[in-house]
Amino acid sequence: MSIQRWLQALLFAFKIFLPSFHLHDHTASADKENHPPTNRPNPNERKPIVSPPSIPHSSPSLTQFMSHKMSPPFPDPLILPPLNPPHSFTLVLLHGRGNSPSSLLPFCSPLQQSFPSLKIILPTAPKSRATIYARSLITQWFDGWHLDSPASVLNPGQDEWRSIDGLQQTTSYLHDLLRQEIALVGGDSRKMFLGGLSQGCAASLMALLLWEGEPLGRCVGMCGWLPFVRTVQRATKDFASRKGDTEEDGFDPFGGNGEDDEDKPQDVEAAAVQALRESLELEGNSPITRPNSFDTPVFLAHGTEDDKVLIAHGKEAASTLSELSVNTSWNEYPGLGHWFYPEMITDITAFLKSQIPQHRR
Repeated sequence: MSIQRWLQALLFAFKIFLPSFHLHDHTASADKENHPPTNRPNPNERKPIVSPPSIPHSSPSLTQFMSHKMSPPFPDPLILPPLNPPHSFTLVLLHGRGNSPSSLLPFCSPLQQSFPSLKIILPTAPKSRATIYARSLITQWFDGWHLDSPASVLNPGQDEWRSIDGLQQTTSYLHDLLRQEIALVGGDSRKMFLGGLSQGCAASLMALLLWEGEPLGRCVGMCGWLPFVRTVQRATKDFASRKGDTEEDGFDPFGGNGEDDEDKPQDVEAAAVQALRESLELEGNSPITRPNSFDTPVFLAHGTEDDKVLIAHGKEAASTLSELSVNTSWNEYPGLGHWFYPEMITDITAFLKSQIPQHRR
């Protein structure tokens, strides 16, 4: 073969194989950008709550869809206007996991009959993958795990990381909603009530503890628990221990040279909030003194036969809040299960209406 024909054959071969080399290199780069190497699984790596939709493997937007920081869309809430205007008080009430706002209508009807100037907002939880239900797509305020054992025997911190993203997003959503509604009642936060059932109770308690505004009028919870209760208890214990050491010998082992003491919590309530904010990876500054939100009275109701959220969880929530000097009313209902009942509605109505005389125009 002549040198000229040999060179032509070689050039032809490069024309065939060169594009494939470029394509392979491009695909590998795209895969590296959207999917970091997974040589060995990391047991501490948190997976996103919401499973991404079906997207081509090399789609440049895949990282965005998989990001655990992406806020889920919150559907429009169900709003029940007051039976007897004008609107003077607002209750934001959260449904339980897997339910919808309509599940709370039997609760709201008798409440509004007794409290005709009350506006009720029933937010709707977004749908996300629930680990507890084999990652089925259901409505939930945050992901979580089983609550079928008393809180005192649970492994501290077990699977708590699953709820971080959902609690971040739900708390932010509820705070925005509260601020909007407070503005509609003349800026008086005492005319705003917050609460929920089951997981809705847990989410509302977390939103209350992290609320940075003035005290709300009331907070009610049914058949619920306090997320990150171990975190709060540890912070309370550590603060008491640090304060005791300081009072005993006048030296704070955690205070360094004293130059940064002004940035450290001065009250146990502030220490608890700081610990919660750190656990939920929330940005911004933590309080150094007792937050005003802790002046919100809390009513907790629980059936003794609750087989979904054992009453031990509710009791621990009540005792932990009381240790933080929150005015907490604990109410047990013999023979009742995991739902609301007429007895609860009657007591909660009286609890909410007890706020009216302070704001009657």
